[in-house]
Amino acid sequence: MSIDKKVKSNKLLLLFLGSVFVILGITLILVWWKDVVSLFRGFGGMFIALGGLLLLYMAKE
Repeated sequence: MSIDKKVKSNKLLLLFLGSVFVILGITLILVWWKDVVSLFRGFGGMFIALGGLLLLYMAKE
């Protein structure tokens, strides 16, 4: 019961902090857009390489 009361009393603080983090995250994504795109490309390349490795393993057996 006391935990519920503490969460409800801090609800406004949690709402404010959540909003700040969302705005900060979106801002950083927009500022570092070129880095975000290169990160996605890197992950795509790794997944394709792992998929090829999996196919080679399946072909072996």
